[in-house]
Amino acid sequence: MFSLLPGLPGPDDVRALAKKVDTARHNGVPAGCILELDLESVPPETGSHSPVAMLSNVVGQRRPLTLRETVATLHRAADDERVAGLIARVQISAAAPGPIQELREAIVAFSAVKPSLAWAETYPGTLSYYLASAFGEVWMQPSGTVGLIGFATSPLFLREALDKAGIEAQFIARGEYKSAASLFTEDGYTPAHREADTRIVESLAAQVFAGVAEARDLTPEAVDALADRAPLLRDDALAGRLIDRVGFRDEAYGRIAELVGAEGISPTTGDPDGADAPPRLYLSKYARSGKPELPAMNIPGRKGPATVAVVTLAGQIVSGRTVPQVLPLGRPSAGGDTIAAALREAVADDDISAIVLRVDSPGGSVTASETVWREVVRARAAGKPVVASMGAVAASGGYYVSMAADAIVANPGTITGSIGVVTGKLIARHLKDRLGVASDAVRTNANADAWSSNAPFTAEQQARVEAEADLFYTDFVERVAQGRGMSTEAVEAIAQGRVWTGADALERGLVDELGGLRTAVRRAKVLAGIDPDVKVRVVSSPGSSLRDLLRSKPSSVPAAALLSAALPSVLAGAAAEAFDQAQRQFAGANALWLGQHRF
Repeated sequence: MFSLLPGLPGPDDVRALAKKVDTARHNGVPAGCILELDLESVPPETGSHSPVAMLSNVVGQRRPLTLRETVATLHRAADDERVAGLIARVQISAAAPGPIQELREAIVAFSAVKPSLAWAETYPGTLSYYLASAFGEVWMQPSGTVGLIGFATSPLFLREALDKAGIEAQFIARGEYKSAASLFTEDGYTPAHREADTRIVESLAAQVFAGVAEARDLTPEAVDALADRAPLLRDDALAGRLIDRVGFRDEAYGRIAELVGAEGISPTTGDPDGADAPPRLYLSKYARSGKPELPAMNIPGRKGPATVAVVTLAGQIVSGRTVPQVLPLGRPSAGGDTIAAALREAVADDDISAIVLRVDSPGGSVTASETVWREVVRARAAGKPVVASMGAVAASGGYYVSMAADAIVANPGTITGSIGVVTGKLIARHLKDRLGVASDAVRTNANADAWSSNAPFTAEQQARVEAEADLFYTDFVERVAQGRGMSTEAVEAIAQGRVWTGADALERGLVDELGGLRTAVRRAKVLAGIDPDVKVRVVSSPGSSLRDLLRSKPSSVPAAALLSAALPSVLAGAAAEAFDQAQRQFAGANALWLGQHRF
């Protein structure tokens, strides 16, 4: 566009200048903007300290938002008058139900007050479409399919393969349903294992079909019938009312511009990426922008807002210190010492009114889990309310660390329970014989080499290991009964190593309320005597960043319980992670640590 007078700005220049002024006035958030969100994977529970993540920071690429940050940002955007709408690409190939539900709840809240639209080339699975159904409109490209196929589980069983390889599996489990060792000891489902898995997939399907039915104005029975025919091509998906429109990215962006009231922009007219289109902002950039000014809220008797500390336990529970995830494909671990120290620091901080223990763990070491459990008990005794918030999974040791909390909050699809114990070892003597590998032993006492892979337990060693498993299981059941206000007989009826969804666990008294981290924070405020509608500061536990890990502190705080010699520990963690990855790839599941009792 040309200027009417030489040297003076033309209309396009004025428009661009106005946008710049508006952006500066609103701390980088232009008025009437549309937020963009790329959901090809679920936001992670915690940030990564892998070399790839650190390199991304160096070259100026911000780390991805965590699940907690994403949920909080969506709720903030729903109340922000500068934000006009939301568009997201939802194309998740695999995910856990719990985090999907937590994210979906935030999207439902946003969609209730502002236009939102989900689009995808294809919806690869049930949970991908379930999340997309939370948006005001659902779009799909012509060649895509709606993969609303329901749920299935297909565990591996390696008993025959191990027999052929010359490897013996010797495991002891307490709990009829405790199936962690079935990978090594069985060649198919046991009746108890099948019963538990069947109930889990039925519970998840009921939750998802009900959610889709409500969002798409269908009945759960109609959604179930559609799932039997899935994956659905575009015509069937349209006829079944699962999607609103078949179209491409540019048409979807034209539609969201139309929904927020942009003039001259629609799926068929105007350029959704042109200068006249509404301004757009990625959710991650919006999250780090300045917040709109809000009136200060005074709480009687306090100088500033109350504070709720969130202590995050993510990954397999191990003894000692947490070593950060340093491989991009690795899985995090949670050191009992680290989590315990974070809880102690939160208790000692007078500014903290309550603690939320966020748990995303399938379990791990018995002793490390007990270490964390003890600090939860001590926190409550010190007068600090503790609420456990369960993420994707909080089972076995993940339930153990939660059971002493004042209250337990889980997502409906959280995997929890598994109140049981398993321990054992793999014996490779026949494999070594076949390979011509010789081994021998020298010991000072009868049981010094009890956990060797060269020979099975002796009768005496077997009796000792079984006695330990009995003790650990009895303690587990009794502590659940104490923490949940139940009789040991009532706990025993729902324990036995059985895994439940959060919805089923609520019915059986293992959790108190369904919801995500926001629900847990609200419950913590009530327990601390704070009005649930009053804004509070929510702070993460110390030790969550790499800077914290490298900083030397006393043993009472988490950083010292993480890395005493930073670089060697990180390198050692990388080696251990690589070895664990190799074990998982061989076994097809989480490796069982030999010589250590596990939940």
